[in-house]
Amino acid sequence: MVAEIEDQLNSVVLETNKLSTFKSVNGLTKKVDGDVFDEWKRLSGHTFTAGFLIESLRTNDEGYKRFYGNRPVKDVTSSDISKGKGFVSEVLRCIVSFVDATSESDVYTSILKIPSMSSIEEVNENSSFKLEINDKSIRKFARFHNNEVEFYNNLVSTFEIPHIKVFKALPWVVGESEGVLHMEDMTGKGELQEFLISLNISQIKEIVRYLVHIHKVCLTSGEDHQKLWKERFNENQCGFNSLIKLSGDYNPFLRICGDKDFFEPLLKKYRKFGSSTDYNEYVCCQSWKDQNIEPVLVHGDLHPANVMWKLDEYGNPTNRLAAIFDWQIIYEGSPMADIAKLLITSVDGCIRRNVEEFIFQFYHDLLEKEMKEAGKVCPYTTEQLRMSYNYNILTQCYAIASFVVICHDHLKHGSEDVHKARVDTVILRCRHSFEDMDRLLSGPMKHVFEKYG
Repeated sequence: MVAEIEDQLNSVVLETNKLSTFKSVNGLTKKVDGDVFDEWKRLSGHTFTAGFLIESLRTNDEGYKRFYGNRPVKDVTSSDISKGKGFVSEVLRCIVSFVDATSESDVYTSILKIPSMSSIEEVNENSSFKLEINDKSIRKFARFHNNEVEFYNNLVSTFEIPHIKVFKALPWVVGESEGVLHMEDMTGKGELQEFLISLNISQIKEIVRYLVHIHKVCLTSGEDHQKLWKERFNENQCGFNSLIKLSGDYNPFLRICGDKDFFEPLLKKYRKFGSSTDYNEYVCCQSWKDQNIEPVLVHGDLHPANVMWKLDEYGNPTNRLAAIFDWQIIYEGSPMADIAKLLITSVDGCIRRNVEEFIFQFYHDLLEKEMKEAGKVCPYTTEQLRMSYNYNILTQCYAIASFVVICHDHLKHGSEDVHKARVDTVILRCRHSFEDMDRLLSGPMKHVFEKYG
């Protein structure tokens, strides 16, 4: 096993080493009088140069063009701030300093998000679960990045949703060129919420309102819009099959759960079902068709690390969205897919169960209103939504144990007592998920367990 992992990592190292032979991506079209920066300076060892960044800012960033466009640049520096901000990417914070700066704080910052396998290596080093790193997986992650490039280049402008401004998006061509998203720096504008901290009901409603808007656009748009997403990203529908396979090995979870007597019987009983890629494929690709549910664009990975909240005057997160981001795993599917994943991964059991009592009617009423304004009829019933939600949440309930193991080391903040309390919090979330999975598969979704379990 160790030798296999070393071979896989070596393939990634070879891919990374190719960066030194890749041609630098510059593209600076014109300079401002007084510029003294080195336009061919590579940023943090990548192929993207200071010239690339400045050219993109001077061409695409309206804020930069308005307030800084004619100022001569002294230097561009970059630092890796990836921790917690990109699973399969390096996030570089680039600082532009000016020749005529009036103080040390007189700078401009911008973000480069560059797809990278380094974070996967870090997970494999620190986790009992080992994610595959080979040529096939590298190409899969390249596809994820390129999906996001398509989203920002073609789709984001069709939705009225809070998002991070992307100034330039380039695809990742494995073995030939790096990909990149040149983005605005959201520092001081929004903040991520740690997945340990449960979303509250107001935040859940806020997210659902924007999901309803996205779905309304998908359901009422013409052929030109639909060809931008319908059947274009079907490979992503089973994007998490590898994680679902890993969930079959539940021993790492049992070692940290602290309640083996409760979890082990359920983990054994639902092991085949919980690690069934056939069931995941059915839910994502076919279940909504069998229910006669009109498909919409699904984010695919909606959880706290991909949602940013606006800040109040004191710098504290509010209940208003600043951005939904990381649109790498978008696909065509059920309108309940994102809501199911959000509630399992981001919400404590007591709040989730409360939300499940009203969320289907809440969603239906919002969509019905938006569809009526567009001269259309809401195509769903609340019962269809509830059933689709049940199918989708069952793809998440068992896998959440794997998610906890992968994230276990990230819970280590503060003293040992604090760490234990943090682990207890997410374990309780798992307990409620397993209770509800058992309730569904023993009751209204028993037919699903009989077929796949």
